[in-house]
Amino acid sequence: MQIKTGISTAALALSFALFSAAALCAGEEAGKSYKRSEMRVRDPFVFADKKTNFYYMHANDNSQGLKVYRSKDLENWEFLGRSFTPDSDFWGKADFWAPDMFERDGKYYVIATFSRKEKNIRTPNGTHALRGSSVLVSDRPEGPYKPLANAPITPENWMCLDATLFEEDGKLYILYCHEWIQVCDGEIIAQEISKDLKKTIGEPRLLFKASAAPWGKKNQKSMVTDAPVINRAEDGTLYMTWSTFGSDGKYHIGFAVSSNGKLFGEWKQSEHPLNNDDGGHAMVFKTFDGKTKISYHAPNSKYPERPTIKDFSVRGGKATIE
Repeated sequence: MQIKTGISTAALALSFALFSAAALCAGEEAGKSYKRSEMRVRDPFVFADKKTNFYYMHANDNSQGLKVYRSKDLENWEFLGRSFTPDSDFWGKADFWAPDMFERDGKYYVIATFSRKEKNIRTPNGTHALRGSSVLVSDRPEGPYKPLANAPITPENWMCLDATLFEEDGKLYILYCHEWIQVCDGEIIAQEISKDLKKTIGEPRLLFKASAAPWGKKNQKSMVTDAPVINRAEDGTLYMTWSTFGSDGKYHIGFAVSSNGKLFGEWKQSEHPLNNDDGGHAMVFKTFDGKTKISYHAPNSKYPERPTIKDFSVRGGKATIE
């Protein structure tokens, strides 16, 4: 059916172009620097690139793509523009969440979370569009990135998000969350992945569930797991930061330690969350001068969410945000 509006084709084209430009930049100008306190970014993953001596941070761009910033000092961030614009046939049509960045064998990779358009996954919490994570690749840290495959790397029939990488004993693993939407008590999963990041190997293995956190919200139908990231402390402790909602209703960063120092050990949860500022979806990185930092967004429940970067330490199996 054709609708008569009285608006010319040229005017429509111009309006669309202006809308597209606004959506792309969201008020940000390529080449311009912004204070971290001015940025609106969720799930801030900081990648320290030794080749360029810049820190990079990719972020959701209005659920139409990914954008990227770079910084020399973690306080002033230059906006570089789009790092990933999907082709029209790309499977992921929504979300564009949690872009984690890595470098392997001279290539740069971003693993991000997307959703399909069609709602065909039945869960105890309704019918949803499939959500999963895909691997993107580029020759440059700022992109442009392209999908390694036009499909999620996470299980095809699972609601998943927040995939990231971990390497142990010569094997590469993908860590991700099996969502509460589908399993009610959210799960953190590890699965081996090929060295070229193109396919998983073997079956998914459960590390723990959201209910394992003694401080977490207890609700039989909605216990969240987000952002599982594993690191090894200087004293050899293998630890994971992850996020969920606490009994106080706030978003928090959880901390768990592997009992045997291995991925598939028993993960012992801290008695309390690491923070109380309604922030989460954390990751830990080293600065170019060797300092350990934690990056996360806060607040989670109020606009605007800001990237938060603080000193971080792990001693004797206990973590401190300083």
